[in-house]
Amino acid sequence: MYDAIIKHLSKQTLIKMAVVQIISNATKAKIVNPSRGMKLFVSDALSYEVEGAEYSDKFKSGNWSGISSFFKMTDATFPSGFALHIKALLEKQGHIVQFVKKSLPEPLGDISPKVDDFPEEKRYDYQMDTVRRLEDKGRMVAHIATGGGKSRVSKLAYKRINRMTLFLTTRGVLMHQMKDAFEDMGERVGVIGDGSLSIKRGFNVGMVQTFASMLKDPARMEQTKRLLEKFEFVILEEAHEISGNSYYEILKLCTNANYRLALTATPFMKSNGESNMRLHAAVGGVGIHVDENTLIERGILAKPYFKFVSTEKPKFLSNSTSWQSAYRIGIVENEFRNKAIVFEVERAAKYALKSMILVQHKAHGERLKEMLTNIGVKCLFMYGEHSQIERRIALDKLKSGAIDALIGSTILDVGVDVPAVGMIILAGGGKAEVALRQRIGRGLRAKSGNVANVAYIVDFCDEFNKHLRLHSATRRAIIESTNGFSQGILPVGADFKL
Repeated sequence: MYDAIIKHLSKQTLIKMAVVQIISNATKAKIVNPSRGMKLFVSDALSYEVEGAEYSDKFKSGNWSGISSFFKMTDATFPSGFALHIKALLEKQGHIVQFVKKSLPEPLGDISPKVDDFPEEKRYDYQMDTVRRLEDKGRMVAHIATGGGKSRVSKLAYKRINRMTLFLTTRGVLMHQMKDAFEDMGERVGVIGDGSLSIKRGFNVGMVQTFASMLKDPARMEQTKRLLEKFEFVILEEAHEISGNSYYEILKLCTNANYRLALTATPFMKSNGESNMRLHAAVGGVGIHVDENTLIERGILAKPYFKFVSTEKPKFLSNSTSWQSAYRIGIVENEFRNKAIVFEVERAAKYALKSMILVQHKAHGERLKEMLTNIGVKCLFMYGEHSQIERRIALDKLKSGAIDALIGSTILDVGVDVPAVGMIILAGGGKAEVALRQRIGRGLRAKSGNVANVAYIVDFCDEFNKHLRLHSATRRAIIESTNGFSQGILPVGADFKL
């Protein structure tokens, strides 16, 4: 479009309108011959506050503002994920911007790939729509709510692009799940992580920690860099975790990965500005957004109902009690609160509803397991020291009905798909939005058979301490602000209609 405009403009007009050229490859973009004023403008647009800067000597001495930028003034370069964003900002300033980059490599797979035996359904049309947008853009964040089938999107995208691919994650459980999923559809899968190192020309799964370790080893560094250069398509699972420095540096070395797909239900939700910008820098902006309400309305997710339970004030807990003591007294050892949890689980079991109780501290899980066992509720407690095989066995027991409830620490926040769960109890408190959405998502998978497609979520009004009260209010505000969640909040004093 801009070539046609420029062709018909006089040289004098072009000088006045300031034609800007941005050139870009898979990892880096550059503004050609910008003025100092333009460089300062772009640097400011890509700046962020450095977390912890106030503790540095440079900041304390007044020699640094604590602000940094993804833009390099020396050579006018910046991460290519920002290229379209900067183009739009410069156009808003009145410039004509020429965006120059190589054409995307042609997808080599079927235009309508088939990855399973399920017939295509209209309610899942966003999955193939994601692939079509990736074909067009080359890089994007797919903001798809938990339960939207991000694994299937990965399969469809790989089968369509059909080039050497790396599925990158920070979690071993997700790496193995994706490996199994691709092998189930007949793919030979390379594995770089968890003690394995095998590489395939097609689909590969890998862990950030493994690549980071290999890059730190002088004997393996160059070989690892050459390996990363081979990948033409990178899929990022739980992509919000790109905030980590190792994750970001690895992606910078994927210099031929012109196709990049970040899959996450919670993009750009970190409290740290630099962390959020790293995702944009490596992958680009959101290319598709499928929210919870869309999936609920389509019957892909269960309809959630939320109950916020008030409890009595524990002895020795005051408004000003410090955070660690308040958590121990007000949550872990709070007998009123724990008895309310036991009541909900026991009642759910009578209606043949399976429960998942999510805690943050091991001592809390052990306490709840003891209380539930004492009243005859069959339950297990899974925490960090349990192996993936043990976790799978526990989940299978919950699904089959061998146990009524599964207590889990943060190891159950991701990579868990248990349609049999009818009740989620947010026993562990906290205020992190990413974790909250993941935990709620454990119970939102669509129910099958004659079971109503609903989920019951129990949370608590922790109101007797300033720290716990803030966290409780934050969780409620997140639920109230989420379309599809807010409609299911029960009025004060109301109960579930089990």
